[in-house]
Amino acid sequence: MTISKVKYHPAIDEYMNGVLSGKIIACKEQVQLMHFLIDKLNDPHAVLRTDLIDEALENIQKHFVWKLLPWEKFILAFIHGAFYDDGSLMFDEFLVLLGRGGGKTGFMSVEEWLLASKQGIRDYDIDIVATSEEQATTSFNEIHDLLDSKEKYYKKYFQWTKKLIRYKKTNSKIRYRTSNANTKDGGRPGAVFFDEIHAYKNEETINVFTSGLGKKPLPRRFYMTTDGYNREGFLDNLKEESKMVLAGERPKRRMFPFICKLDSPDEWEDEQMWEKANPSLIYFPNLKHEMESEFEKAHDRDQARIEFMTKRMNIPATKAQSPVAKWEDIKATNQPTPSLLGRSCVVGIDFSDTMDFCGIGLLFKIDDKYYWKHHSLINYKALQHRKYKVPLDVAKERGLIKIIDDETNQPKYVVDWILEQAKKYDIKGVAADTFRRNYLEQEFKNNGFDDLLQARTGIKTHTELENTIDDLFAYHKLVYTDDDFMMRWYTNNVYKDRDERGNIEYKKIEPKLRKTDGFFAFLNAFQFRELLDIPVATYHRTLRTHTY
Repeated sequence: MTISKVKYHPAIDEYMNGVLSGKIIACKEQVQLMHFLIDKLNDPHAVLRTDLIDEALENIQKHFVWKLLPWEKFILAFIHGAFYDDGSLMFDEFLVLLGRGGGKTGFMSVEEWLLASKQGIRDYDIDIVATSEEQATTSFNEIHDLLDSKEKYYKKYFQWTKKLIRYKKTNSKIRYRTSNANTKDGGRPGAVFFDEIHAYKNEETINVFTSGLGKKPLPRRFYMTTDGYNREGFLDNLKEESKMVLAGERPKRRMFPFICKLDSPDEWEDEQMWEKANPSLIYFPNLKHEMESEFEKAHDRDQARIEFMTKRMNIPATKAQSPVAKWEDIKATNQPTPSLLGRSCVVGIDFSDTMDFCGIGLLFKIDDKYYWKHHSLINYKALQHRKYKVPLDVAKERGLIKIIDDETNQPKYVVDWILEQAKKYDIKGVAADTFRRNYLEQEFKNNGFDDLLQARTGIKTHTELENTIDDLFAYHKLVYTDDDFMMRWYTNNVYKDRDERGNIEYKKIEPKLRKTDGFFAFLNAFQFRELLDIPVATYHRTLRTHTY
């Protein structure tokens, strides 16, 4: 959609028109944000207080030595000038996700100063929260040093110590706090600034420090951060919520998601694209030189690449980016399958959560190829409010999966499927890992199976399997029967996490909307592949005779 130049206030117009015109190289979230904000500002109940924006900018120009960059002025305008006609804030929650070195801390200092003093609300206290004292004191110390630089002048308006800064006229205080949800009371702040929220595994700490918000007029919360290494933590959740806000799916949420990142990991090779993750880059030549140096190192060292992608480009990267196999080799598992009727096989089961997916399968060997016949049981609860990137309806029609309409995937559902397979195939053993083995074992014994084979998991086992698994895919010696797209999906969701000693562990790429159960069921069965080489005449069956 083409939009003519906007004209709201110079602080808004410069950055917004730059993004919309392409003059500023920005990620898709930034473009979405501009359209989102245009809709907000054009709301008949919206009020843009340009006078308050002007006053805030003039105050900063008077007291601070550095000049605000376009993106900083842009956000400032919405913090101080965007309201509704009932006097409430248009936005009371700000996420600023910016590449390292972009000036987030300096911007925090500016906003802490303005909200405590220029805003004029009495007892509007500011809390700065970080995981360490060093991090928490950074923006605090910038204001403290500013006051120290002109002590004689500022002591008429402020009182300050190494722990607290107080603006006399409003009695508003700025203080820093380290995050410890077990021992700290949130108090009654007017605004809370969280520095580097990627470190928080959950919302517990956030709730402690924001529980007192709302007891002062115009409460606000700020999340200032780069990306980090803690997956499925508070930041990842906030990013998902931001997508919904920008898509208009949370119309009552007063959140301002300012997200700067690459659109694709592939863009890291193009230095022009770096501006997407850091709109300050074109103004800071020293930062550009430093990033160019890091870029060179990132091509030589795995850890340097991870750091560069995660902290500079806001594209979380890990050693885990090494896939199990190339997609072309995964697709090559779709090969003609000879008749397996009556052939020997080993059963593999991956059953980690009784209210989620359960992978089961039969492993066969013919000549030098392995054939894997898979089936998944999926509890109906695992499908609620989630959309997986695989056509489960088609998988159900083709018999690759079964939806379990029960509170849990009880062991009987697993055993029932295997008993059906035992009518057609010669089952040499059933392998499951220790985690759910005890839960399954009694049901198997009740149906004529002796002790389950104990599959191993973890680094030692996966490292031992790696070369063989690599060869299966590379030389197209593994076949997923029945053109099993579910197994290809499972496999493509797995990566190899390699440690500094070269050992690997197979892991799931992304916890929520990717599943790996079928692949790990295959790994459990594959550990006992030697059973497929034992001649039937000399093999002592682990499955007692059944009469069907």
